[in-house]
Amino acid sequence: MPTVLLLAPWVPGALAFARSLRRVGIGVHLLNTSVPAPSSSLSCLRSWEAFPPALRGTPEGLAAITSTVGRLKPVALVALLDPDLLWLATTRQAFGPSCPVLAPSAESLTRLLSKAHQLGIATQAGLSILPTHLVVRAEDVDAIPTADFPLAVRPDRPGCVLPTFKVTLATSPEQLRSLIRERQRIDAPLVAQPFRSVPNLVVHGVRSADGQILASRCYLAARKFQGISLSIEPWPFPDGLEDKCHEFARLAGLTGCYHFEFLFSEREHLAHFLEVNVRMGGTTDKVRRTGFDEPLLMLQSYGIASNALELSEPSPRRVVNKRTVLKHIAWALRGRLTAFDYPNTSPLMHVAYSCRDLIVARDSVFDWRDVLTSLRFQLR
Repeated sequence: MPTVLLLAPWVPGALAFARSLRRVGIGVHLLNTSVPAPSSSLSCLRSWEAFPPALRGTPEGLAAITSTVGRLKPVALVALLDPDLLWLATTRQAFGPSCPVLAPSAESLTRLLSKAHQLGIATQAGLSILPTHLVVRAEDVDAIPTADFPLAVRPDRPGCVLPTFKVTLATSPEQLRSLIRERQRIDAPLVAQPFRSVPNLVVHGVRSADGQILASRCYLAARKFQGISLSIEPWPFPDGLEDKCHEFARLAGLTGCYHFEFLFSEREHLAHFLEVNVRMGGTTDKVRRTGFDEPLLMLQSYGIASNALELSEPSPRRVVNKRTVLKHIAWALRGRLTAFDYPNTSPLMHVAYSCRDLIVARDSVFDWRDVLTSLRFQLR
């Protein structure tokens, strides 16, 4: 049985990856970076070993992976998180030609970590972008029209701001100035765009190393929680959006799997570009349940899996991770939801929507063909 090494925490995306490969006779050896560890008897994994997070990006960590490569002779090496993916792409020569790292070039990945760089490519590809302001100093706020507030503010790239944050809301110029003054360090401009309380569109795609688009699908994230898609459902592409996503992939030199995030105005039927992630992500397990087998398509794009994979028609049912839905209910009852949790409604309605999804939506983790693993994973 051929084996693929997966460097990742034991999260739903890793579970979806292992299940997809097992279905076609490919084993997965997990280099587990999370705590708690998976059970030693999970049917979807060939095997696993602990990989302490402290080893990431270190010579000792690289030696540990090369040792595992030498022992198991895997056909490929895959990572789930951006820092790990960039690290492996940078050191890919250490694993030899028989164990390719399934990722774009390190140079491409480094450039795409910058949101400003992504916005530049999106403009070239013809994608719609909200008014964007790049700010470093408190004085830069003076040039922002008052009508653009409130603003969603994000760091340009990971690690460029201290204290760091993922996204925050600035409701006024003075609040944005305070945010800037509170930072000890800003190495790259903050990206500020008008805040829109609307659903997201998520576009998943897979592009081969020779530039062929193998598949792409569009999904509506009608509910959002903690900055991620709480629910997804298949959705038709707005006019021209699919072709523009393909053009972005070409301009950026994307290979393998990727997914775009857009803010979606249903009234205007217009999607505004937010960002692209060049990896599997938080919706990989959900789109797989609709019939979009992203892990196998990614292996196919690099010539690892058979090219005979055909996508099924997407299931129309909404998909959620019900464990996350339960967490959402708990946060709503404790009054911990924020303006970024969509839809913008009362905590009681949030709870009602989540109770509905617990009953009628499909769970991204539970699988009747793998009940024991499903239960162990949700109870981990």
